[in-house]
Amino acid sequence: MADVSAGGICLADEASHVRARVVAHDRVADATWRIRLDCPSIASRAVPGQFAMLRLPDRSDPLLARPFAVYDVVPVAGEPRQADFIYLVHGRFTRALATVRPGDDLMAWGPLGNGFRLPPTEHLVLVAGGIGQTALFALARESLGLARYGVPARPAAPAKRVTFCWGARHAGMFADVADFHQAGCDVHLATLDGSAGLTGTVVDLLDKQVAVAGIAAAGTRIACCGPEPMMAAVSRWAATRELSCAVSLETPMACGIGICFTCVAPIRDANGGWDYRRTCVEGPIFDSADVVW
Repeated sequence: MADVSAGGICLADEASHVRARVVAHDRVADATWRIRLDCPSIASRAVPGQFAMLRLPDRSDPLLARPFAVYDVVPVAGEPRQADFIYLVHGRFTRALATVRPGDDLMAWGPLGNGFRLPPTEHLVLVAGGIGQTALFALARESLGLARYGVPARPAAPAKRVTFCWGARHAGMFADVADFHQAGCDVHLATLDGSAGLTGTVVDLLDKQVAVAGIAAAGTRIACCGPEPMMAAVSRWAATRELSCAVSLETPMACGIGICFTCVAPIRDANGGWDYRRTCVEGPIFDSADVVW
């Protein structure tokens, strides 16, 4: 199996709890926003695949913080200082978050969870569904040698090629596709309504790329994030081709530090059985072959 963990549990007591200033906040797709926070203690330590818990300060409604994948880290004067997060307006918290303006503050706690830890590979295939691209962009940049993450900066796991396959319901849901193009990814899109790219699911897109680009050849590894049914389908697709696949689970979280056990996922153990593992602590990155879908 692929070494997809960060080498152990990322302890919450190593994370920073800060009041972070909003630097920028822009709508980037249908009901989708990109927010940039000035949070040096989080940005400097975050690695691809980790997340932060964000909360509106001085408010008790919504009461609980929400998890957001670190989309990327932005340097200021050559030092990692700011962090970008992309989110879909879906519930009470994100509706309130969408009203926040540059200059306002948010409470942020992170980085949390483990991160992607993929060995060097010939061809890295990133597969996103819905808003799953948020967990994959930093990994793309790291794999292509454009950025290094963490303190101290962790060793890069280079890929000679990075292909990005993204599926959504319609074209209006694709946010900042240009980021992946500019990073040097080979980008392919699929929509259920045919408004952009291939008409069909992201698995249909993978099938097409097998014939066009040979993405299932030896030396290919997959990293995936999106709705659970989509990740389960990609996991089965990879397994039938004997390809390694790391997934970033999007299990709903309440605390983010492993106390409440609301984000557990069934994960296979070394004895052939399975047990629940906390997505916020032992995850969110798992080998797809270990997940009991």
